[in-house]
Amino acid sequence: MPRFKAAIDIDAPREHVFALAADPLKQPEWTTWVKEATIAAGDGKSAGTRERTVIKIGPQRHAHDVEWTDYRPNEVLARHFTGYLDVKERMTFTPANGGTRVVWDIDYVPPYGIIGKLGAWFMMARIFQNELEASLENLKAALES
Repeated sequence: MPRFKAAIDIDAPREHVFALAADPLKQPEWTTWVKEATIAAGDGKSAGTRERTVIKIGPQRHAHDVEWTDYRPNEVLARHFTGYLDVKERMTFTPANGGTRVVWDIDYVPPYGIIGKLGAWFMMARIFQNELEASLENLKAALES
């Protein structure tokens, strides 16, 4: 399972950073691969919430069902995506230098068995890492402007 991790310090209060990052309806505004997101069940403010999300990494769009596995306001958002990819992500939000440090961990299982795993390591790994880092930069820009 490929793993990716990126972190960024944002000069904004933790509650503002969390509010934008944890709002699935706003994720297409700053996340490079999330193209659409809707709440399918739950309140959008607790573990157990479900969303329907369309992502695009590379040339194709794919719909995913998403379950929020951990939700602690201003501290943690963890989700599990199922569909084309099986993705587990965790974002943590901690105070840092008068602002907020965001750490984003992603583990995923690529499609197509061993061929997909090889492709993930040799082709998609750098692309996915770049997308992760660019998304955090977009989040920072949205909050610091």
